[in-house]
Amino acid sequence: MQFTPQDSVTEKRISLIEEVPADDILTKVTGREEVSLHPHTHNRHQIIYILSGTLHVEVEGSSYFVTGRHLIWIPCGVEHRLSSNNSQISLLTSYFCMEHVGEDCFSIYKTDELVARNLQFISRHELIERNRTPEVFAFAMGFFGVLPHICKRTSFPAQPFIIPKDARLLPVLDYVKSNLNQDLTIERVASYFGFSVRNLTRLFTNSGIRFVHYLNYQRIVRGIEILTDEAMNIEQTAYEVGFNSPNSFSRVFKQITGESPSDYIRNL
Repeated sequence: MQFTPQDSVTEKRISLIEEVPADDILTKVTGREEVSLHPHTHNRHQIIYILSGTLHVEVEGSSYFVTGRHLIWIPCGVEHRLSSNNSQISLLTSYFCMEHVGEDCFSIYKTDELVARNLQFISRHELIERNRTPEVFAFAMGFFGVLPHICKRTSFPAQPFIIPKDARLLPVLDYVKSNLNQDLTIERVASYFGFSVRNLTRLFTNSGIRFVHYLNYQRIVRGIEILTDEAMNIEQTAYEVGFNSPNSFSRVFKQITGESPSDYIRNL
């Protein structure tokens, strides 16, 4: 693996995971500075619990947006990429080997207070060695094993967004995400990139994406990131992400997430 100057520290942290003995559990409490990782794999299973902030996870050709109080299960050997746009984020991460795993595919779960407290207890031990702390090791492995049975899979905000394979569409999607506060229409975006509306619409359709849905989804995702950072109130957030009124923002927010912005903030 080649290290570049800007990410060598992060890459070295990843490589340390591979060096932990298979019988031990490595846990980490991470912050913003450790959530910008290119696609990589581990030789062990990984559990990420989001204490605060939000996380973007790319895995198996799909992109997931995951908010606080959710748990991400990444099986051994599954390539994934992690990133966050939040100024403040806190994660509890555990790396472990398990011969018979409770979950052998990438999954995202909604958790409750009991799950959170147990994961916080486990994360107090940076390295859980089977021979030195057998009781804690047995508890942690037993708890990891039952997690898929006591947690519920979640839909939004963790619904997958399929990353299109057509390279022509990628800069268009990036442009939309970078200009959410503008008055974006498919006509204006097509003109900016030199497409006809018909051709750009075909590109979206062939990739299984609707322009308006993608635009609204990204605006709500960005709105959640802003609200999570407590940088703005609901009205300010609505205008910041491109809605013409707080009512429009609240209506689309509920359509996509199933709850109002005020309910979302209250549940944080």
